[in-house]
Amino acid sequence: MVEAGTRAGFLGPVGAVSGHGRKVTDILPGKPPLSPSRLGLPSLSQLEPLADMLPDAVVLAAEDGRIVMVNRQAERMFSASRVDMVGKSVEMLVPKAYRSAHKRDRARYWAWPEVRPVGEAHELSAERSDGTCFPVEISLSPVDLEEGRFTAAAVRDVSAARRAWAELHEAHITLSVQLKELERRNRGLLGINRLSEMLQAVLSEPEIHQIMLENGPRMFPLLSAKLWLRDNASELVEAAWWGDASAAGILARPEDCWAMRLGRVCGLRYPDSAPRCPHVDAQTDYLCIPIVALDQSIGVLHLVPEPSGDAAEIDSVDEALATTLMGNVALSISSVRLRQALEFQAVRDPLSGLFNRRYMEEVLARELQRSARHARPLSFLMLDIDHFKSFNDTYGHDAADALIRELARLLERSVRAEDVPCRYGGDEMVVILPDTPLDGARKKADSLRDAVARMRTYHLGARLPAITVQVGVSTYPEQGEDAMALFRVADSALLQAKNTRRANEKLNHVDLTAKVPRSVPQAQPLAQTELHPKPQVQAGRTAQRAKSAGTP
Repeated sequence: MVEAGTRAGFLGPVGAVSGHGRKVTDILPGKPPLSPSRLGLPSLSQLEPLADMLPDAVVLAAEDGRIVMVNRQAERMFSASRVDMVGKSVEMLVPKAYRSAHKRDRARYWAWPEVRPVGEAHELSAERSDGTCFPVEISLSPVDLEEGRFTAAAVRDVSAARRAWAELHEAHITLSVQLKELERRNRGLLGINRLSEMLQAVLSEPEIHQIMLENGPRMFPLLSAKLWLRDNASELVEAAWWGDASAAGILARPEDCWAMRLGRVCGLRYPDSAPRCPHVDAQTDYLCIPIVALDQSIGVLHLVPEPSGDAAEIDSVDEALATTLMGNVALSISSVRLRQALEFQAVRDPLSGLFNRRYMEEVLARELQRSARHARPLSFLMLDIDHFKSFNDTYGHDAADALIRELARLLERSVRAEDVPCRYGGDEMVVILPDTPLDGARKKADSLRDAVARMRTYHLGARLPAITVQVGVSTYPEQGEDAMALFRVADSALLQAKNTRRANEKLNHVDLTAKVPRSVPQAQPLAQTELHPKPQVQAGRTAQRAKSAGTP
């Protein structure tokens, strides 16, 4: 029963009308008069203003579950007025799915009422009048008033706290992931620094291949990879690979990889950068990282996730580490190739590609020491092209250069791996034959003369005339124990052979293509021990050769 002109929603003492217009008898009917033991206890009307001062929502319920009082914070929290809540079952504030269980929990609490929080191990929810649910924290306490014993529930909306906790948790996860990525990046950079030191110390490209083969799986354990490099003929070769080699595909030509064409990283994460490479499986993530040196793509590293691994895609850390590593590989390869080019220029003759005179002198001295130490023979061949001056004058310098190159290739094909063919100067070439006695050297000289006589040389599409050579032979230790002695013996034998050749040509009227005698007279060692003849001796040889260089 509500009196006119008053605001309903809060209980007063038994038999009285509160300031909000409902009698307690309307809520708690049949209650007996106050017993002497409850005299002096606070009443609901006295508790109401105190409850409105609290920051949390307060709901006071009787043992049968009916709400007898709520404060202003409860009205705001549940979006309902006191009139809508007082006298109703407290289960109206509980989500529908949990109301049956709540009645059982309420009965158990009344069997043993005490001050305690609710659901410490669970997440609690409450329901507003519009049916929306929100997370709460609840503390229960038995309250003795004049009207009887009630249960007071202090309810706190923790939506903001939960959102803040969720945001904090998400930030923590994000930071943890970033920290792990940073740690992995740092470990990768330490590994790259270690690899960089090794790459700076390599002497050949196979050593680079071996370093990548051994360290690549440790750097990228969840990825399969192939490393392709251009060789000297600009053809791609597989330098190293790890993981599932078939997953990395086959790259036959540099033109098949967009990364090598464009000189930048290409992959599934860069769809606008370039089309998908034809050597890549269309169903997998991939990265193609070019190896660029001196603005030229000299190779590419192809990465794909390991088919049996946990990584479904290549992350930014792997990309950054691989890009940095390929930069170091590019520097190492360019350094090795530059060093090899400088070494080639230092020890190789630019026209013929054979070792040059300086290298010949170094090797001859070293091989003589080795032969002396092991008591093994060593032979020395000196070759000279017959009528080279006439050939040069008749067919020109370019044709003569083509002839020198073809003769150099023949020498390289005709000797052993341990033999050292060199261009001494002009049309003279020498061959150092370790562990070769005099008879073996003579046989090699004969076979070389026969091979040269059969040699075919072409220049500008035209076949050049066949040539012949004369060979001088000397052997350690029979004909000399040092480089200068061996040189002078071989040079003297060569000169005698050429003189014999000239004499035979005059007798037989042979032309430039005539065959030469098979035997080479053996010359005795000269007394002179200098590596180069004295000026007057050299001048005599030069005049003699010039005289005999004319057409017979």
